[in-house]
Amino acid sequence: MSPLSRSQTKSPVRGLQPPQSAPLSALNGSVANKKPRKGIASTLLVLGFVKVSSKPMNAVLRQAVIKAHGQLERRTAAYLGERRVRVSCGKGCFACCSAWVVVGLAEAEYLREALEASQPEVLARVEAEGPKRLRRLAQQKNRPDFPTLYFLEDNPCPLLTPEGACSAHAYRPLACRGVLTNLSPRYCAPGVVPALRGREKDTYLGQLEPWHGPEHYLKLPWQLSERTAQKLWATEQQVRGFTVIGELVGLMYLLGQPDFRAALQNGLAATLKVLRGRRLLGGQFGFWAG
Repeated sequence: MSPLSRSQTKSPVRGLQPPQSAPLSALNGSVANKKPRKGIASTLLVLGFVKVSSKPMNAVLRQAVIKAHGQLERRTAAYLGERRVRVSCGKGCFACCSAWVVVGLAEAEYLREALEASQPEVLARVEAEGPKRLRRLAQQKNRPDFPTLYFLEDNPCPLLTPEGACSAHAYRPLACRGVLTNLSPRYCAPGVVPALRGREKDTYLGQLEPWHGPEHYLKLPWQLSERTAQKLWATEQQVRGFTVIGELVGLMYLLGQPDFRAALQNGLAATLKVLRGRRLLGGQFGFWAG
């Protein structure tokens, strides 16, 4: 089934299927006490292993992504203003940055292009992390609890700085923009909400409003992000002829691989062949192209 027609009613667009056992509270370790782990990005950068995409992004698709991001930001701001809701998300609050984030090809291209232009050291971290995520996906794409398990392992996004800020905040995808809360960020840490008992649980439940959900996340912003993403995917199908939908870091990594870049130029059939050869298609959480 196409992700464009799937019903997503229990979690933001971060995954094509909502995790059941630990919703969005399975996102990271301790928000207050943990810092993103450092990898081998500096070594990769020095050795010149970062692959630069050979062809610029389609200008129409670039503008479509920019337009989609702007629309979501304006609609979200209007909603928050109307509700007089002040979100608690901010720099250094990065629990949700350990989630399995799903995007369309155009957003992955847009973000990678920005990193190639101004932040090669961040792109190096993506290049180092991408193959690991793709291997994991190929092995576990059929597990119904895969996103939840991955989240609980605390695998920070390679876009995070050591201070816990997003190094590509201005270019972040719709899936990230739609996850907001006005309650304490401590509830976003993995396993916190399901573990609440007694008075703490009553306090938490007492703060929830009809416009929250899932859990303490603001319902409308993630629903808006979902609908906006689906429209963007449909636009890409019209412009390119097809789109690819998959995990953010893995997809950005693939965009630097010659076989995948060549396949994109040769059309859907060639792209499906490459993805199938890497065992990324299918399953409950595998890549989708069409």
